[in-house]
Formats: sequence, C-alpha cells, structure tokens
Amino acid sequence: MYIQDYRRPKYNVPINIEERDDCYRLTAYVPGYPEENIRTQIINDTLVITGSRDEDDAVVEFLKQEFPVRDFERSLHLNGLVDTACINIRYQDGVLTIFLPKKQEASLYHIRQQLEASLAG
Repeated sequence: MYIQDYRRPKYNVPINIEERDDCYRLTAYVPGYPEENIRTQIINDTLVITGSRDEDDAVVEFLKQEFPVRDFERSLHLNGLVDTACINIRYQDGVLTIFLPKKQEASLYHIRQQLEASLAG
C-alpha cells in the first residue's frame, strides 16, 4: 500500500494558535516577508493575513521546498468569539504575533464550561 507523504501547501505559512485566559494568540512564521508587505484585516468575522515578497517572477525548480517563496494568504474564522476592535499585532524577526482578545461573553462561556466539567467529575 502506498501512503503519500504529507505536503504543506507551497504558498502558505505555518501558524500556531494558543488559547489564553483573556485572548487567543496567533503566531505566524513569515521569515523573508518584509513587515510592510504583510497585511491583516477582518472581513465578515474572518481574520485574513496576506503577505507578498519583492521577488522576481522567475520560475524556480526546487529539489525540496518547505517554505513559501511567493505571496501567501491565511484566513481564520473567528466564530464571534473575538473583540475585533482591540486586536494587537506585533512583528519581530520574521514572526507575526496577533493577540485576539476574547469577547466578555466568550470568556464567561469558557469559565462556565470549566466549572461544569469539574462539577460533573
């Protein structure tokens, strides 16, 4: 039986999402993309992150490719859980960090879930 190796899309950047008490922290690894070429926006409760490089359009044949060399776009639906008016963005050393504060009602829902789980057990 042949099992194909996992291949990350060529024009996508890896992200991590961490849940904290008061916010979600999204970290995107975007080395080689200048800060002025990275854009974030909220469209219909969806966070959209785009980036572009100032590279020529020459076609390159890679022996192995593990990071993007062209424009990228990532989107993340926020499910109404984020206070989009208070998003904080940082870019340092090729790492984009976005702090997405939880809406007050989302935090209360999370606390209720934890209480119910502890009472049930």
